[in-house]
Amino acid sequence: MAADAPQGGDAATDPRPCAPCRGTGRVISNLGGSPNEVPCPWCDGTGVFIPDHDAQAARRGDAGGDRPA
Repeated sequence: MAADAPQGGDAATDPRPCAPCRGTGRVISNLGGSPNEVPCPWCDGTGVFIPDHDAQAARRGDAGGDRPA
């Protein structure tokens, strides 16, 4: 089975496609009542997995206290 191992790179550092958008960099959002295509928040629209990336971090400042604690 060692022959099936990837050659020439560390699997932990090789770029991987983003799973939520399947590498397209775009997802469908139903916020607002109608479907809209938006940049993927998990990969920031790059289509490449970003380790330790928080997809909700960009939206936390926009809430302005509208959400209950």
